[in-house]
Amino acid sequence: MSRRNAMRLGALTAAVPSALTVTGTATAAPPARTPTAWVVRPFGNHQVSLAPSLFAANRDRIAEFLRGYPADRMLAVFRANAGLDTRGANPPGGWETATGNLRGHYAGHYLSALALAYAGSGDTFYRDKLDYLVGALGECQDALNEQVGQPAPPTPPVSRAPGRFGNAVRLSGTGQYVALPTGIVSGLADFTVALWVNPAATTTWSRIFDFGTGTTRYMFLVASAGSAPRFAITTNGVGAEQRINGTAALPTNQWTHVAVTLRGNTGTLYVNGTPVAANDAMTSTPASLGATDRNWIGRSQFGDPFLNAAVDDLQIHDHALTAAEVRTLAGGQLGAGNVASYRFDESTGDGAGDSSGNGRDATLVAEPTGAPGPSHRGYLAAYPETQFILLERFATYPSIWAPWYTCHMIMRGLLDAYQLAGNQQALDIVLDMADWAHSRLAHLPRPQLDRMWRLYIAGEYNAMAAVLAELHALTGNPAHLETARCFINTYLFEAATRNEDILDGLHANQHIPQFLGYLAIFEQTGEREFYDAVANFWDMVVPHRIYTDGGMAGTGELFGARDVIAATIQETNAETCPCYNMLKLSRNLFFHDPDPKYMQYYERALYGQILASRQHARSGTNPLLTYFVPMSPGTRRSYGNLGTCCGGTGLESHVKYQDSIYFQSADGDTLYVNLYLASTLDWTERGFTVEQTTDHPTDPTGTTTITVNGTGQLDIKLRVPYWLTGGFTVTLNGVRQKVDASTGDYVTLRRDWRPGDRIVLTMPFTLRAERALDDPAKQSLAYGPVPLVTRAAETTYREFSFYRDMDLRGDLSRAVVPGPEPMTFSTHGYPVTPFYLADTAPYHAYFTRHEPRVVFGAVDSGVPNLARADGRTFLDQVWANAPFPTGDRFLRTVDRAGTQWRNLGLFTPEQHQAVLAAAEAAHLER
Repeated sequence: MSRRNAMRLGALTAAVPSALTVTGTATAAPPARTPTAWVVRPFGNHQVSLAPSLFAANRDRIAEFLRGYPADRMLAVFRANAGLDTRGANPPGGWETATGNLRGHYAGHYLSALALAYAGSGDTFYRDKLDYLVGALGECQDALNEQVGQPAPPTPPVSRAPGRFGNAVRLSGTGQYVALPTGIVSGLADFTVALWVNPAATTTWSRIFDFGTGTTRYMFLVASAGSAPRFAITTNGVGAEQRINGTAALPTNQWTHVAVTLRGNTGTLYVNGTPVAANDAMTSTPASLGATDRNWIGRSQFGDPFLNAAVDDLQIHDHALTAAEVRTLAGGQLGAGNVASYRFDESTGDGAGDSSGNGRDATLVAEPTGAPGPSHRGYLAAYPETQFILLERFATYPSIWAPWYTCHMIMRGLLDAYQLAGNQQALDIVLDMADWAHSRLAHLPRPQLDRMWRLYIAGEYNAMAAVLAELHALTGNPAHLETARCFINTYLFEAATRNEDILDGLHANQHIPQFLGYLAIFEQTGEREFYDAVANFWDMVVPHRIYTDGGMAGTGELFGARDVIAATIQETNAETCPCYNMLKLSRNLFFHDPDPKYMQYYERALYGQILASRQHARSGTNPLLTYFVPMSPGTRRSYGNLGTCCGGTGLESHVKYQDSIYFQSADGDTLYVNLYLASTLDWTERGFTVEQTTDHPTDPTGTTTITVNGTGQLDIKLRVPYWLTGGFTVTLNGVRQKVDASTGDYVTLRRDWRPGDRIVLTMPFTLRAERALDDPAKQSLAYGPVPLVTRAAETTYREFSFYRDMDLRGDLSRAVVPGPEPMTFSTHGYPVTPFYLADTAPYHAYFTRHEPRVVFGAVDSGVPNLARADGRTFLDQVWANAPFPTGDRFLRTVDRAGTQWRNLGLFTPEQHQAVLAAAEAAHLER
C-alpha cells in the first residue's frame, strides 16, 4: 500500500462525529436524461436536507457505522479472489465469509450507502472512503483481467492415512467427500450407521454423513451443531427435522466411534459405545426419504463446510444394533454392515470397495479447489466465475447462491458511486462488468434463461435489468439493453402482463426487484407491456400482501396467498429487503403515474417497518438492523445483520430518507409534498427554498409549517394522508384555505409565491384499529401514521373489547387511553407504544377483537354480536357510521342495522328490540 493510501485509510477510521451534518454540496456525475415517460421527477439527495427528527437520528446511527467500519474488511474477499494482498483484513462475517457463496454482495450495499451519505451531506469523508473502495475494486478487476483464459489448477486426489484399522480415507475439508450409491438406504425402517472418525478440526455443520435428495428430504449426522453432534431426519425441510442432540463436542486428532440406530420410534446416538442421547418420538425412517441420490460422507445437502477428518470402517445395517453390539464395535472389533461396509483399506485410486458382498462400491470425490480464470475481460466478483457457469447448468441452491444477485449489488454500488459521487473510475469498472455480462448471457437461448431464472434463490438476480438499462441511458450502447432483456423472468412477467396473480409461494425479494428492471426497460423502449406488468404486480402486493407496518405478508421469505394476512403471522415475517424494494418500486411508479396510492404505501412502510428496523443504539462495527420484523404475539425484534442482505439494504434505507419527501412535475411547474418530515428543499433551478418544520410523526397535533422562499408561479400539491379522520386544515399566511381535502389525495395551492409565504397544515392524529383482510377479528392499532404495538410477553393473542367504551364520536379515545409518555397509551392493562421504539422488548403487533355481545356503554343487551358472511359483526356495522351528531341519529343507525341483521336471519325480532332498548338506555353522549 502506498504511503498516500495508508494515510487516507487511517483518516477513514478516525473518530465519528455525533451526526451526519451537511458540510458542503455533493458533486455528482452529470445526470442521465430524464425518461420521457416520467411526468414527475425527483430532486437530487443533495437538494434536500433533514432537520432533527426520528429519521435523522437513524440516519446518524448508520452514518456512524459507515464511518467506522474498516474498508479493507469489505475488500478482503475481492482481493483474495483476485490473488491480491488482503492487507491482513478479515471478511465481515455473516454471509460475507472467505468461502460464502454470496460473498461480495455486502460491499455493493456499502458502496451505495456511502454514495448516498455523500450525496445527502456533501461530507467528503464519505467520498474519500468511496474512492478508496472503488480504486481497490479496480485493482481487483485488473488482476482478474490478467487471468482471463487461464486453466484451473490440478485437483489433488483424496488421500489415505493410517486408520483405526489399516488405512482410512482422509478428507481435507475442501471439496473432498465419499459418494455412496443411489438408494443405499432406500426401504430401510430400522437401521444402524456406524463408523470411526478422527477430526482434524470440528467445523459447525460439517457432515459426517448426509443421505437424501436435497434440502427437503435427508438424514444426517453432523460433527457439531454448535457444541455437540446432532442426528436429524426429515421429509419436509429444516422445520420438520426430528433430531437427536449430543451432549459434548467430539475430540479432535483422535479416533472416535460414532453410531446412530433406529428401532421402532426410538433413535439413539452413541459416542464411543455409550448412548449419549435418544429420541423416542421418531416417525421418519430412511424409507420415508424415497430413493436417495445424494448419499455422502463428508458433504452436506446444504453446501455447509466439508468434513475435515479421517474416516474408517463405515457400516450400514438394516436393523438397530443393540447397545452391547455397538460397544463391541467401539471396543475395537471390526464389523460388517449387511447393507454396506467400507474398510477403506485401498492404498490408491478413487474407489472404496463394499466388503458386505452387495457390490455397493463407493467413490472418493475431489472437487476442483481452484477455478479457471474468467472467460472474458471485465469480470469482478469475490469468487471465481464457477457459480455463473453452474447456474447455466441449472445448479440449485445452496450448492450455488444467487451469483447474478451478487453481481447486481456490486454493479449497483459502482453505478451509485458514479451517479451520486461523480467517481468516473466506478463507471469504467461497471461498464466493463456489463461487457462481461453480455458475453455470458447474450448467446444463451431463451428457454435456458427462463429455466435459470425460475430456480429458487440460485436464479435470483435482483434488478440487473435496471442497472443495464441505466447504463444504456448513459452510453446509448445497444448491448446493454440487449443484456437487460436477458433478465426477463418470462413466466412471471407474462402472468403480470395478463394481470394474473401467481405470487403465492414465490420468494418475495427474488421477484420484487425484477419489476424495477422491467420499468427501466420500459423507460428506454416505451414498450407498454413492461409498464403494465409492473403496475399490475404492485397492485397484487398492495394491499393484498401487506401487514399493518407495510411489511410483506407470507411465510418466511415467501409471498403468501392473496388477501391472507392473519393466517401468515409467525416469527419469520416481513423480511426487510422486500419492503426496501417495494418502496423503490412505489417511488418509480409514481414518476409515471402520480397516483396517491403509491405515496400512501410509501408513508405506511417508511413510518412503519423501515423506521423500526434500526435499533436505537450506536455502533461503528455492527449495523444493528433487522432481518425479519416478526408479527407473532409476544415476539421480539432482533438487530444486527452484518453481512446479510437486509443488513445491506438497511444501510441504504436510513441514509436516503430525503429522496421522496418532495418531487417536481416534469415541466417544473408543480411541487409535490409527499411526506411530512422536517427538511429543507433547495430548488435552485426555480429559485425556491422550501422549509418544512414539523415534529411529525411524534407530534399528534399533526402540525406542519411549510415556508416558501422564492418568487414565481408554482402549484404546490400537499398529500392528504390515508389515515386522516380528524380533518385536514390548510392556512396560507394565516388565512384558512378552502380545499377539497379528500383522504388519500392531494390538495393543490396555486399562486404567485413571494418570499416568506407560510403554509400551516393541521392533520391531527386519531387512534384506529385496522382489520386483517382474511380475519376481521385480527386487528392492529395505529395512531395517525404510526403503527402501535402492545407490550406483552405472552405468546398468545390478547383479546381486546372496545365498543363498550365508545361514545357518539365512535373513536377509541376512551378505550385506549394516553400513557405516561408522549405517543404512548394503555388498554386492558397493557402498555401500548409506537412501533418505532426500536428495542428488543416483546410486543404484539396484532390482537384479537373480542366483542361477544351487543353492549352500549354500561348496558348489555344480552344479544350475541353475530357476524355476517364477510366477518363484520353487528357492532362493526353500527360504529362504521360514526361519528353521530346526535343521539337520535345513533338510535336510527342501530335500528337500521338491526333490521339488516333480522333480514339476514342473525337477529330475531325480540333480539332486535332488545338491542334497540339497550342503545336507548345507554344515553351515549359526545
